[in-house]
Amino acid sequence: MTPRRRKPKPPPKKRHFTERYGHPVIIRWTIAKGAFIGFLTGLGYSSAEIEKRMADGTSSATVRRQWKNWGLPLAEVGGPRHRRIAVNLTFHERAKLARQAKKRGLTSEEYLRRINVCAIRDDMYQAITDGEFD
Repeated sequence: MTPRRRKPKPPPKKRHFTERYGHPVIIRWTIAKGAFIGFLTGLGYSSAEIEKRMADGTSSATVRRQWKNWGLPLAEVGGPRHRRIAVNLTFHERAKLARQAKKRGLTSEEYLRRINVCAIRDDMYQAITDGEFD
């Protein structure tokens, strides 16, 4: 007669930290959600704008807390003075922009920033676009 083999016990299931304290809801951020919030933060979105953009129950306070947890310099994130704005350009437009900026010894970003500052200050939209987009 051969002895019976016992089934090994499965290892205990790892619990999320919220389960240890009896919270009824387990809230987990996926890597994709964290990456998307980091991406929006890098584009200069404020926590309130990120909350609206996510539209999944994520609050602006939660976003700010994540910034603190991630060690981001909060003075620079969505600061009151400067903010990044994305501009969509085609490949050819970006190449031409890079050539024009290089000719003046500037980065493409600084070249566009200077043009925009002057155009906005003097309300030169009509003069610059010359009805092309109207």
